[in-house]
Amino acid sequence: MEDDFPEYENYQHHQPPTLVDDKSHQNHWRNRANDLHASAGAIWLSMSNGRGHDAARELGLGEGFDMHLACSHVYHMLCGLSLEVAMKAALVSQGITPPEHHDLNRLAHLLGVKRNPAQKKILNFYQHSVVWAGRYPVPVNATDEKLIDYYEMANTVLYKGKTVVKGATINIKTYSPTGATSWERYDALYKSYTALFDHRYPVKAK
Repeated sequence: MEDDFPEYENYQHHQPPTLVDDKSHQNHWRNRANDLHASAGAIWLSMSNGRGHDAARELGLGEGFDMHLACSHVYHMLCGLSLEVAMKAALVSQGITPPEHHDLNRLAHLLGVKRNPAQKKILNFYQHSVVWAGRYPVPVNATDEKLIDYYEMANTVLYKGKTVVKGATINIKTYSPTGATSWERYDALYKSYTALFDHRYPVKAK
């Protein structure tokens, strides 16, 4: 048989990939990004109008538990993580070893994605959510200045102000959500990066 099919002998001596090599395949990276994307969607639905109360009751979290207040930081963290892994999946699919950091703007730059200031700001917001804001009350080496800078940045992403009273000594503003991190807008952003995934078999990582 070997004489008729010389490639069969080569197959017999073929070394199977290690578990690490197998799990490092580009498809596993993309699958994990999709898992995180779906998890963000599940939390988004649990926070949606009319569903939060039912979800809290079914989970036994107590009367009056606010799912949006409790879960919004974690939702943003999962949005950021899914974007990070999607970007790294795209890099792996192009034969590039993903860097060991969470900087979404640097990852977007490596992928050659041009971003306007608003797009850079939303990626920066999601990055903070991954690094600490979705997990801890304060970051490592926290200072009041760092927290204030983050809160100001987050507020410009999440809310827009409208002056309703303007006087010589006082200005009064009302704030409303921008919708910048809504499921629809996050989902569109996520898909813009998964579209960069190269489905061809990857060359060896650089």
